[in-house]
Amino acid sequence: MIKAKFSRVISTLVLLALSACASSPPPAQPVYYTSSAGARLEELSMTSPRANHSATRLSDGRVLICGGTSNNLIGSVLASAELYDPATHTFARTGDMTVARMGQTTTLLRDGRVLIVGGQKNVGYRSQLASAELYDPATGTFTATGSMSTPREGHTATLLRDGRVLVAGGSSNGVATLGSAEVYDPSAGSWTRVGHMTVPRDAAVAVLLGSGKVLIAGGGRGDRPGGYIAYQNAELFDPATRTFTAVASQMTSDRIGASAVLLQDGRALIMGGKSGKMFAGRPHSISAFTSLATTEVYDPELNSFTATAPMRTAHYLATATVLNNGDVLLVGGWTQYGPVVGGMKNSEVYWTSHNFWSEVGPLHTARLVNTETLLDDGQVLIAGGMNRSGVVVATVEFYVPKEHRFERRPVEPSAWVPPPATE
Repeated sequence: MIKAKFSRVISTLVLLALSACASSPPPAQPVYYTSSAGARLEELSMTSPRANHSATRLSDGRVLICGGTSNNLIGSVLASAELYDPATHTFARTGDMTVARMGQTTTLLRDGRVLIVGGQKNVGYRSQLASAELYDPATGTFTATGSMSTPREGHTATLLRDGRVLVAGGSSNGVATLGSAEVYDPSAGSWTRVGHMTVPRDAAVAVLLGSGKVLIAGGGRGDRPGGYIAYQNAELFDPATRTFTAVASQMTSDRIGASAVLLQDGRALIMGGKSGKMFAGRPHSISAFTSLATTEVYDPELNSFTATAPMRTAHYLATATVLNNGDVLLVGGWTQYGPVVGGMKNSEVYWTSHNFWSEVGPLHTARLVNTETLLDDGQVLIAGGMNRSGVVVATVEFYVPKEHRFERRPVEPSAWVPPPATE
């Protein structure tokens, strides 16, 4: 399963209050909550507030969290990184990235290292990065590796079957939308350009299929007269021929900022996002688009898209994870309270065997541009993001599938008493 990172759409619309100066991360301020037993406990949090960051589960079960932005005042793009260790129930700083980044993609390589690609060093025009770096869990350090041929944010990054990484689309300067793609070879530490996509795409989704091909769907572009457009089309990348081919079937809706996962049956589930067609008249920005509750699947055998059950709530820029039982957890997303852009508490689970969505939770903290990481024990770590007021938070919570709910945890593990198990 590969998730697309959320692009220039985030930079221009979600982080409107941020400017172009980077700074060291502020320490996370303690947050307290009252347990079910009535005790006042300090809530487990990351070492720094983060939004539009990245999170990757390492081979040993720890979670690498890096970059992002730390506040919504004037700036603060982060180079810092930290590790969540499920064994000790702690967050601890690790080495800093070579460059401050937000909106980057991270990919776990076969040798256990993590490839960090592109993103933005600031908020603003021409702040996009072409550089890439590698995190080595054995040493806790980041090292620069070969740079892409062009800066990118809003791109997709997909681990191919042979261990290389396909990076496609995005924006090179905050305005132009890219149709180019390139492949990173970990053994050589270098990039090779491959064929162009059938259309330039920003904020698309990408999923590695069982065949080894990569489905790239939706997204949009805003560098043409008439305003931003969202795509209803999709294409396939074939690593054997290094070419992109349009999927003959159209998606059931145009979508930008959607979420996508590979289901256990080999189909790709695409969820939510925004549609320009739902707005009366031609919209001039993504702000005028309508958030979607619709979902659909791509069937590789039929090479076509089919509508599936709609979600309970529209979700734009949400995160999604396939749980160990094959069901899909979708968390948070964009909402707007007057002039303030913030996160949602709404979360749902797609029951794959029944083609049905049901609400779970809700989250304890509304979240947008957070991360969502499946842990080795089957629980899901939800970290950071922007809350309902647009404030970047350091707090985390855990989704417990057996309980169908989210839990805050105290800093001291001994102070946490798990609820009784239910069927």
